Amino acid sequence: MKKNCIVVPCYNEEKRIPIIDFEKKLLEDKNLYICFVNDGSSDKTLDILKICNQKFPDQVLIIDQNPNQGKAMAIYNGVNKALKWKSFDTLGYLDADLATSIDEYLKLCSYLNNNLVFTFGSRIRRIGSQIKRKLYRHLIGRGFATFSSILLDLPVYDTQCGAKVFTTEIAEKVFKNPFISNWSFDVEIFFRFISIVGKNNVEKRAKEIPLENWRDVGDSKVKFSYSLKLPFELLKIKRHYKNLK
Repeated sequence: MKKNCIVVPCYNEEKRIPIIDFEKKLLEDKNLYICFVNDGSSDKTLDILKICNQKFPDQVLIIDQNPNQGKAMAIYNGVNKALKWKSFDTLGYLDADLATSIDEYLKLCSYLNNNLVFTFGSRIRRIGSQIKRKLYRHLIGRGFATFSSILLDLPVYDTQCGAKVFTTEIAEKVFKNPFISNWSFDVEIFFRFISIVGKNNVEKRAKEIPLENWRDVGDSKVKFSYSLKLPFELLKIKRHYKNLK
């Protein structure tokens, strides 16, 4: 059985985090490990995480990142701490609100092998799936994802889905250095992956997998005004990784 570790960034999640769902899966699956990163929360998030850690001391790691440093740094620190914590077969990240369920995440893990080293979820609304997303967020997301796909020159439908998983060997390389962007770091991951495996090998080594279920929990921490800056943010990322070649 694969040992799967999920990094979960948490910022003021007291009223949103479905901790019972996390605990249920930890109880069912002894090969599941979770690294919660408390990113300077000012509510009772840390208290909730500590109780979970007390129940599952061998399966749960808590990192208290203070002050708040943002989602990108939380995931970066979480992955690198998890790599030192135990030996895993897969390592990735998931949003604390479980918009993508743990079951969906584990399905992504099941695809990984010696050749396929990076899988990620895709929120494609289609017949037979339950993808529930607010219209305005869907439209903004599609614009962002389309622009990202053009810059990457890759047929990626959904760069921003908060469910991505890697083999630990690739995770070590992808998360070797901090990201230059806080909210667009997902796009950076693809640029880094291209540099690691080579542009011609990306579609052989990575797979985008449509999710069966995804729910828009709401209360996004990304302000609408920031969406206006996203194209410039993406161009900055493009220039940065182009200059590294």
